[in-house]
Amino acid sequence: MSTVDPPDLPVRATLRRLLPLWWEQRRLVGLGLACALIFTGLSIAIPVLTKFVIDDAIEGTHRDRLLPLLGLIVAVAGVRFFVNFTRRFATARVGIAVEARLRGLLYDAYLHYPRAFYDRHSTGEVISRATNDIYPVRYFIGWGVVQGIQSAMMITASAAVLLVVNARLALVSALAMPAVALLTWYFAHRLFPISRLVQAKKGHLTEASDEAVVGIEMVQAFGREVDVRTRFLGRAEAVRHETMRMATIEAKFLPGLLALPTLGIAAVLYLGGKEVIAGRLTIGELSLFITLLLQLVWPLEALGWIINLGQRAVASAGRSFAWLDAIEPMPQAVPSEPLPDEPLQVAFENVHFSYGTGSEVLRGVDLTVEPGEILAVCGSTGAGKTTLLNLLPRFYDPTGGRLLVGGVDTRHADLSALRRAVAIVTQKPVLFSVLLRENLLSARPDADWDEVLAACDAAGVSAFVDDLPQGY
Repeated sequence: MSTVDPPDLPVRATLRRLLPLWWEQRRLVGLGLACALIFTGLSIAIPVLTKFVIDDAIEGTHRDRLLPLLGLIVAVAGVRFFVNFTRRFATARVGIAVEARLRGLLYDAYLHYPRAFYDRHSTGEVISRATNDIYPVRYFIGWGVVQGIQSAMMITASAAVLLVVNARLALVSALAMPAVALLTWYFAHRLFPISRLVQAKKGHLTEASDEAVVGIEMVQAFGREVDVRTRFLGRAEAVRHETMRMATIEAKFLPGLLALPTLGIAAVLYLGGKEVIAGRLTIGELSLFITLLLQLVWPLEALGWIINLGQRAVASAGRSFAWLDAIEPMPQAVPSEPLPDEPLQVAFENVHFSYGTGSEVLRGVDLTVEPGEILAVCGSTGAGKTTLLNLLPRFYDPTGGRLLVGGVDTRHADLSALRRAVAIVTQKPVLFSVLLRENLLSARPDADWDEVLAACDAAGVSAFVDDLPQGY
């Protein structure tokens, strides 16, 4: 595995990796898209019905159509409400499912990454990629994608209706669209690099927070609260600074996306009013134009938000997929050699080891430990005692020579079988947030409970276990 952290995936590669996760939820996606299409049709129908109310029932001679048309508008609005609710429910489930799937992929990868990975990356950074970096993906995949498609449907359908009613006036209302498109592209171009930077800074902030909590005993024992707080606030300020840069860009560009369509409405009111006065356009048709243009304000505004959300989501997912695609788990031999079903000999044969590009910690170690033999390894700090033990369960591979367990090279043995055969007590004990019983059985879930109780008696656990809220 390379000692260099892999770069974030580019946009296209990230989207190619996200697409299969999105497609896994194709039924819900299909439901969301169907609802988006129906919602668009109903949203167009209401202004069209309003036109008939004005031209036929109010301005025209068909007074008897007023109440039926109003009732139809109310019914269409009610159906549209239900369709919109269904779309939001379906797309929310898509986002949550993709978020859970991506988080599961990361967590599974974390469990199989070699120890060298954790030597290079802080706990806070690792946690951040499975938490902070996933949230934008959830909202973009869930709400953003279908909302963007619905906005495009709404713009297209409205343009078609306006062209049918009055092509000249429709073209006037669209004069601002090229400027909207240019502004949208420039907005996305400016926002994307800052989005990547914000996610990286959030990872650094999580790292500082995690280290302060995990090392709170040392922080308080040595009176380092001020230093730790200063470090944390410095990283929080870096997040705030980059987030404010994003907010500044949004403040500059999003109001423009809203203002430009308003200019089109003003032009339609002026020219459309003259057409009505000249008798070439009905009041209902002018109302249809204005209502549809007002309905386009939100889709255009939504496109701005979706671009913003999409930039953040792609930046976040690109960071996560870079680890998933470029960092390899500990390699396993296929087929692997089975370990003998008997007490196992351990043999180090001319073993060398170094961490990354550093100097060698172990140099030409030759050592044999027979089954049943007790051996104490002594030495000064940094002499390689822990490293020697960490090679046994294959947390690392020797950089030279070989290590045999039961006569089998650890690189050729099945990794799970090897680690079941090696019992190790780490320097830093860890208790998981589960019952004591589950912690005791974590290495051997099938262990006889009487054996566990005997071990607890020997370790002095039985003396205080009854004082625990849930005992074992």
